[in-house]
Amino acid sequence: MRRFYRKISFENKLIIIFAITILLPLCVNTVLSYFHARTIIEEKTSDYLQSLASVTMSKVETSVENVEDTAFFIAGNEKMQSMLSKTFSDNERTARYQQYKEANALLSYYVLLSTEISSIYIQALDGRTFRYTKKNQAPPIEELKKVEEEWKCLNGHIYLKRNLYQFSNQALLGTMVTEAEVPVFYNIIKDIFDMADSRVYIVDRDYNIIAGKKRSLTGQVLDEEYFNSENALESGFYRTYIGESPYSVYTGEEIHNGWRLVLALPEAYYMKDIRTLQYFTIFLGLATGAVAIILIVFAGRSVTHPLKQLSTAMEDVGQGDFEVSLPVESEDEIGVLSRTFNQMVKDMATLIDNVYKQEMMKQEVEMKSLQMQINPHFLYNTLDTINWIARMKGVNEVGDMTSALGNLMRYSLSKKDFVTIQEELRNLRDYIEIQNVRYGDKMRIEFEVQQEVEGYFIPKLLVQPILENAIVHGVEDKLEPSLIQIRIFREDEELYLVVEDDGVGMTQEAIESLVSMDYESHKGGHTSIGVYNVNRRIQAVFGKGCGLQVQSQLGAGTKITLHLKILQEIPDIRLKYD
Repeated sequence: MRRFYRKISFENKLIIIFAITILLPLCVNTVLSYFHARTIIEEKTSDYLQSLASVTMSKVETSVENVEDTAFFIAGNEKMQSMLSKTFSDNERTARYQQYKEANALLSYYVLLSTEISSIYIQALDGRTFRYTKKNQAPPIEELKKVEEEWKCLNGHIYLKRNLYQFSNQALLGTMVTEAEVPVFYNIIKDIFDMADSRVYIVDRDYNIIAGKKRSLTGQVLDEEYFNSENALESGFYRTYIGESPYSVYTGEEIHNGWRLVLALPEAYYMKDIRTLQYFTIFLGLATGAVAIILIVFAGRSVTHPLKQLSTAMEDVGQGDFEVSLPVESEDEIGVLSRTFNQMVKDMATLIDNVYKQEMMKQEVEMKSLQMQINPHFLYNTLDTINWIARMKGVNEVGDMTSALGNLMRYSLSKKDFVTIQEELRNLRDYIEIQNVRYGDKMRIEFEVQQEVEGYFIPKLLVQPILENAIVHGVEDKLEPSLIQIRIFREDEELYLVVEDDGVGMTQEAIESLVSMDYESHKGGHTSIGVYNVNRRIQAVFGKGCGLQVQSQLGAGTKITLHLKILQEIPDIRLKYD
């Protein structure tokens, strides 16, 4: 990550920093606002459901108490107590029938008077039964016998079972089962929510549904989806999934008979306002972010554009272009920096021009001084005379050497600074002819030159000092015959001249001394000065990227490579520094 950050541009860094500074608080504020609003809505929903459950269960408890009160009145009725405590023989059928009519009349009074009761069933200890029902078809006696004491939901019916005791001695007289009207409880809860996906249930302690929004639900067992995380049905507000949809469930407190209310509200209902707020906040955040990014990019570019111009100009100066000039469009720190840079480039160009002129004057003075030491025409005529005398005397080797030496002198003293590679090779062959007389079979020189490079221009006398160094330091001290290879070739726009021998080689210290820019270290050796001057001349013409490279190993020979640029015409070297 740090490496990536270092590689990106200053403009992108500035944009990233601004974007994080602005967008991060915006995103955090959006998220926190959403969750805070959600918490508030959930709390309000919980309070609403709690209040609704309290009011609803108050109505339910009233109906339950009405059923229980009716059962209590029947159990305490003196006539009912008398009928249950009085027994008849099998022969007293008339009395038994009369008693049944009286009991039926009494029960019908209470059943018809109460809207919460559907039927009442009483069984005496001796097996006598009294019952009254509003329904066309009453529950079977066997089913009623299964009802336990207190409230029980069985096969879609709701029953209250009570034991009947005699007031005087609390002796058990029988049992009474009261069936409650299911529609009474259904009507209490049917209009609580108008959403199709809402759930409302009255359940007992065994999680049997007493009433739901559909009458057919009575008697079914509540699904475990409505239980809380502890797999229980306890009072409170919690969130769960019913099917695949999130719901908020509120379970009310139990009333005295163990019933409680379960309310399940889909989150989509009470969260729709939050969704609207969320979408609005997201839209506002995106719009604000887009505007902020546009402003950030504009501001970043306005700040970094002058810096990019300065960076590009500095790279151009590093490549040798001193005609660069930055526009100064402001008076701030960047404007001051641009003006200072322009002045610095002008000063550098002037300084380099002065140094170049001084160097060229120095080389010219040195060359003039060398040329003035010997009159060239006198030297040429003398060498030519020696050549003809040697040939007349039959000493052709002396004539060849004298002719080759004359060619070397004419080449070295010519006024041309740049020659073709073909001319340089011709001079090398004259030089080799003279050296062959001295070394004979001890030295063999091979050329490998690409034909296309022979017309390229190079500084004069560039290869001869390198070849001389190979002969003097590589071949002269070797006992066996030696091979010197001269290769000249191009690669793209680069030109390479390689002189490689299989002589005695050099140490690392000798290599460093050979290419050292310390002129004083070369005063003792003629060939060392020549190699040093070759490297200096190459870099003066082609720049620091070119020059001389030495590879050598003791006992394995030496390889010197001259790296130049391709020149297809004679350059005006002064143009490089103007």
